[in-house]
Amino acid sequence: MTLDDHLTATLRTLDPAVREVDPASPRARADLEAILATSPSGPVSLPARRRPTARRLAFAGVSVAAATAAFVVLPPLTGGDAAFATWTAAPSGLSAQEQADAGEACRTQQREGAGSDHRAELDAAVTAIAERRGVWTTVVLAGEDGFAALCIADGSARLFADAMVGSVGTPDGYAPPGLRDVVATDLGSGTMAAGDLSLAAGVAGADVVGITYRSAEHGEVAATVDGGRFALWFPGDELRDASSGVDMVVTYRDGTTATARLSL
Repeated sequence: MTLDDHLTATLRTLDPAVREVDPASPRARADLEAILATSPSGPVSLPARRRPTARRLAFAGVSVAAATAAFVVLPPLTGGDAAFATWTAAPSGLSAQEQADAGEACRTQQREGAGSDHRAELDAAVTAIAERRGVWTTVVLAGEDGFAALCIADGSARLFADAMVGSVGTPDGYAPPGLRDVVATDLGSGTMAAGDLSLAAGVAGADVVGITYRSAEHGEVAATVDGGRFALWFPGDELRDASSGVDMVVTYRDGTTATARLSL
């Protein structure tokens, strides 16, 4: 029995929804026969069953390996934008003051949380991306040698103070992108109080001026591309298995486009 099987079995014992077991059911009989046929000192192998798909929380295991970044989810939002109702596929910009405020709010939360070991890098980082999708604000702080800190939060609540999804760190083996390169450092799906969300972010070469993703549910989702960085996200777990590769349409400064395969 694997560690996952042990954990699953333990969690099932804590589930108040199922307390009574029908001893005449085929499943119960099969389990009993398997247990009785096994030596008490040996492992128990129960009949194979379909296990529920584990939801990746806060992108753990999706981009941490690529970005050496610690993803965080602070306590759930109370109120705010439930189910990402205000989200938009095309981002809008922030005023200069709003951008400055959002950048500092992200910097502060990272310093006090997952980025506590990166205070010097955070202090030196500049706001490369500050966008809004409905009431949701996304910030990417960029520093030297590929360092970045990302924050996504519901701006109708206290910005980044009540809850956020974020990452911070420097990718292993980072090298500056070529003029037309697009490299993902964050790619996958996670969960917060408002629901599942999918995220793609990373570095972009100087000739890259646009990146879009064709979502099966939301249509064309446009990234913000600025300061050598890009970021896009949308509701749902469509990018749950995208770490192995997902296609994006890249627009270059000369007006040409190409499809880029992003992976971690």
